[in-house]
This record gives sequence, C-alpha cells and structure tokens, in this order.
Amino acid sequence: MPYDGMGNYIESKANNTSDVIGFGDVGGIGQLIYHTFRFKDYEFQEGAGESWYLKPIIYKGMKPDLDKANGFSGKELFRELYNLGRKINDFSEEKPYVDLIIEFCKDVAHPYYIDTVYSLMTEKQFDIADDGEMLERESMFSLSTFLHDLESFYTAAQFYFALKKVCAGDGDDAFDLAQEGKFFKGLPYFEKYKCEEYLQEHELEKGEITPQQLLDEMIAERKKNKKQGQTEGTWFAREPFDYYEELRDQLMDMIPDFHMRLKVNPKNNQVVFAADVHSVFDICWYTLARMIVDFGPPEEGGQTRELNEGALITCLHCAEAFIRDNNRQIYCKKVECQRAHNAARQRKYRANKKLSETRAKNNG
Repeated sequence: MPYDGMGNYIESKANNTSDVIGFGDVGGIGQLIYHTFRFKDYEFQEGAGESWYLKPIIYKGMKPDLDKANGFSGKELFRELYNLGRKINDFSEEKPYVDLIIEFCKDVAHPYYIDTVYSLMTEKQFDIADDGEMLERESMFSLSTFLHDLESFYTAAQFYFALKKVCAGDGDDAFDLAQEGKFFKGLPYFEKYKCEEYLQEHELEKGEITPQQLLDEMIAERKKNKKQGQTEGTWFAREPFDYYEELRDQLMDMIPDFHMRLKVNPKNNQVVFAADVHSVFDICWYTLARMIVDFGPPEEGGQTRELNEGALITCLHCAEAFIRDNNRQIYCKKVECQRAHNAARQRKYRANKKLSETRAKNNG
C-alpha cells in the first residue's frame, strides 16, 4: 500500500529504472492449469500445397483418453518431449519420424489445442457419435509446425543441459553442441570459445557478427585445415564458464514470452494467476523457464538447496533426459544404463584398489 496507518504517503523503495519485480515480490507465482489427453490413433490429412497434417481418428469405440485427475506433470512432459527430439534427430534412429510423433501423441499427450479441445470434450452436450468428426477437424495439426516447435524446444533444452554441465566442470556436451543432427541444426553459442584466433579477431567487434556467421567461418576453417591434414582441437581455447552470464543471457533469449491471466482452477474453484496453455510445448517451455529460474549459483555447479533431487538431467550413458531420484543419481534406470553404471563403478573400484596397493608398497 502507498500509505501508512496514519494516512501518510510512503514512497516506493524500488528503483524504477533498474529494479525488476518478480512474482515472489507480489505474493505468489504464476501457475499452469492444463489437462492432457490422448487419442487412440491418427491418420494423414493432406493440406494446402505440399503440407501434411495428423488427424486423430475418433468414433464410437475410439473414445479419447482424458486425464481428469493426475495427468503428466510438466517435468514428465519435458522428459518425454526432449527424448522424442533426441530420437528424431539421431542419425542412427531407423524408425520414421512420423511414427515417433504418433507414438508420442498416443502414449503421452495430444500436442495442440489443449484448452479448447479438452473443454469441448468435457461439455455435457458433447456426444462422440455426433461431434466426433468436428473434434477430428479441431484437433488436427501440421507436421511441419510440430517439427519446428520441437526443434526450438529441444535445442534450447540441450543448451540448458550443456550450460549446467559446464558449470559442473564437464564441457563435453557444450563442445559438440554445434553439430547438426538428422533434422535439427546445432547451436553455435560455444563455438567462439574454441579458437583463440577468432576470439581475438572479433574481440573488438562484438555485436557486429552473429553466432551463426561465426560458426560458418569456423566450419570453413575446419574444412581447410582438414584438407591440409591438420587435426582439430579437443577442448576450448577459453573456458566457457568464464562467460557464463553471456551464455545465460543467450539461453534466456530463446525462451518465448508467456501470456498470464486470471483463471479459475476447476479442481478447487479458486481464482489463480495462470499462464495460457495451448500446447504441450507451452508446458515444456514453462518448465524449462522454471528450471532456469531455479538454477543455483554457477560456481556451485548450478546446484540448488534441494541438491537436485527430483531434477531433470541427462543420463551419463544414453544421454536421454530423466527425473533423478536423489542427488547422486547420474544414470537412468534402463537396464543397459545400469550395466554401464555398474561397469564404471567396478573400474573405479579397481583403480582405487590399485592406487592403494601402490601407495602401500611405496610406503613400505
């Protein structure tokens, strides 16, 4: 309030030219209210030009599966969507990308029109026999739009994981982040830290060259060096961690804006300040934004006070995203990844045992 108990005006302590008022400063934080749902199957629908759409198949006996109570959480949707992007972008993946998208839609969630389609399906007068065809049309989505949205989210999430590992002293993912995949382009943000000569050359012209232009120059230089028989470096010329704030700002620029407004939570009929949700991508972007907000001090490896229990990380063996059970877990629960974990533990045990024996021998 701008007045005290005596009716005297109180000037704001905020510096309007520099202070940023977050949700925590106004007594809360924006929420997500959404329902996920799934259709039993999809078919192709030809659109204008050469565009193709996926249309759900809806009729009696093919009733949609609605998550009326406990659907997928934001982290779970993030995990599934990230792993879908990784599979689609993997050159070794043999399954057609369309089949992978359909599997995601059938097993996880229909990706688009979450609010409108769910509201339509839960109306009292809705009848699948009469309204199924209309629901098919309303739920149909473009394959090219899905791939574009997936690339934007997947590459931003890759950037986040790579930056967090850089803060923990592991730059392997960051070093290879610019490599192009089967469908998606790589991210060039770490490339300028690889070659000292480029850093020096462009030190005085910041803002005059884009990351993509710099990447194109470096790729051309690599091709020239390869022809001349020169080997490529395996580590950064400058430590990316020293440029954390610059990299963090680039990651923040990749996050889309959120439209917040007042909504009624159907679970408890309470009014909340919530983000609009039109697709699973909105949910995953919001989840990623929260992860960036909760990112701990970079000098402590981005660790939070909760020691990252329940955090999203990528498996050390298969590189898929998973939600960790405790702060020590670095491998997911797939059988092959647990085997790799056990093998790594055995190697570490033997190395430590050999080191102890060598020290005992030297001391004796």
